[in-house]
Amino acid sequence: MHRIAALPALLIAAAISWFLWSWLGRPIDIVDVPRGHLQCLSYTPATNKASPLNARDGLFPVPDGMVERDLKILSRYTDCIRTYSMLGDQGKTMKAAHDAGIEVMVGIWIGAEDRRNELEINRALELAHQYPESVRAIVVGNEVMLRREMTSERLAGIIRSVKARTSLPVTYADIYEFWRRNPALADAVDVVTVHVLPYWDDPHPVTIDQVQAHARGIIEDTQALFPGKAIQIGEIGWPSAGRTRSGAAPTLVNEARFVREFAAQAEAIGVPYNLIEAIDQPWKRMPEGTVGGYWGILDKDRNLKFPLTGPVSEWPQWRLAAAFTAAVSLLAFAWALQWGKPIKAVRWLGLGITAPAVGATWWALGAQLSMIVLNNWWGWAWISLLMLIAVVGGALLIYAVAGGKNVPKPAGFDGVLDAVRTRRFNGSRIIGAYHWAVMLPAAVLAVSMAIDGRHRDFLQLAFWLPAAAFLLLHIQPSTRERSDESQPEEGWIALLILIAGPFAIDHVINVEACIWAATCVVLSVPWLGFAWREMVRVGRAFRGQGVTAA
Repeated sequence: MHRIAALPALLIAAAISWFLWSWLGRPIDIVDVPRGHLQCLSYTPATNKASPLNARDGLFPVPDGMVERDLKILSRYTDCIRTYSMLGDQGKTMKAAHDAGIEVMVGIWIGAEDRRNELEINRALELAHQYPESVRAIVVGNEVMLRREMTSERLAGIIRSVKARTSLPVTYADIYEFWRRNPALADAVDVVTVHVLPYWDDPHPVTIDQVQAHARGIIEDTQALFPGKAIQIGEIGWPSAGRTRSGAAPTLVNEARFVREFAAQAEAIGVPYNLIEAIDQPWKRMPEGTVGGYWGILDKDRNLKFPLTGPVSEWPQWRLAAAFTAAVSLLAFAWALQWGKPIKAVRWLGLGITAPAVGATWWALGAQLSMIVLNNWWGWAWISLLMLIAVVGGALLIYAVAGGKNVPKPAGFDGVLDAVRTRRFNGSRIIGAYHWAVMLPAAVLAVSMAIDGRHRDFLQLAFWLPAAAFLLLHIQPSTRERSDESQPEEGWIALLILIAGPFAIDHVINVEACIWAATCVVLSVPWLGFAWREMVRVGRAFRGQGVTAA
């Protein structure tokens, strides 16, 4: 009879798998890009192995033919690109753009080093004067004031020196705040080029529903600051992946919505714009976190990430995700049936809800980790650990929900160390080792997110499964072994995670941050008894009453 009761629960799991992913992958109607064409796109001819990140004196190799192929693809979507340097192989973009019929905002990278600046200026002017009909403007410096690499007077002098050597339009690009602080720069340029990147606004970025009005406000402020001066947008965009900042969630649909809504109103605003950026730049994940690599309208393989017209789906492959989730549910039920013990109907129902949640988490985590991974051994080791944590945690949660045989109490830190030393593992020590494999990275992440989380990802998808499993095992009398054994290490690390987790919340509207904080709390609960003992022990020591032996 208990096996018959599994059938309706399995059908519930299958239904959840289908309806969950069909809802997540539903097509979202968004306004079309006028004529399916964008005004201008930032372009850097970088690869995973060669980029500005590992350049020497601004030079890095670009594969033969890559720039030409890229611009041929980009010519379908725009008639302008913006570059950031013309040194070395990056200078190939000038001729390739000319051949493709694309105009160029010629970038000159300006920094603190005079010798490098002179090389940048000479090469950019040489190429610009070779193809003057393809030059839209020369951009002397990008966010130099933001990076605080020189004074505005020194930069204005460099800009004027470039203007003296060309009849082409000359500009400088920075965010509004640094134009406001350095208004004298406007006198040195022909056009004021302002960056509008709402995702990076501090302290609290606005939501995707508010962002268009916010962007228009920055443009209007710039126009009011420099009345009568020509103004253009040098960078504007939204990322498709990475951590949520306040109300700004980087998703594929949100990127599509931002780009398409802004492009649709650009003509009414009356200010030329350049989107950042043409192609995803994986190398930017190192300095900026995951989000840095996902600002392109094309992915790193040069495929359009979302259509410029028609509906957009966050999970276009949702049917495959639903099939995977249903398959995980089926395997979970088959596993439970192999135990040969009666399972109550309420537990089958719980499994019918839990199993698809586990399967969906594994799929979504795999998608997230594929975006985070860096091409080095450390990146792959980190991804492998996170996936192991989630897989084992999901299996443990399914086991606990379905009422498997008693799970032994996790061995303490000393027991785990002894097992490693003697290579003698039993059930208790294996669970204890897994506990530490979860708690140590969770503690590092919790503290890192609390101290400096700007460029770090929330990873609740990896940790909520073991958190829920350990909590469920903790509150179930049938699987909990009462013991007076002290585990101070477990207590202290649980307390650390409990305290640090909520500090990652940058705003109450940041749902992702709140879920991460809740995961940290749940992860800590089973060991707070040990934490309380330690706090009592320390309190007695401070009061001079001695310290109880651990």
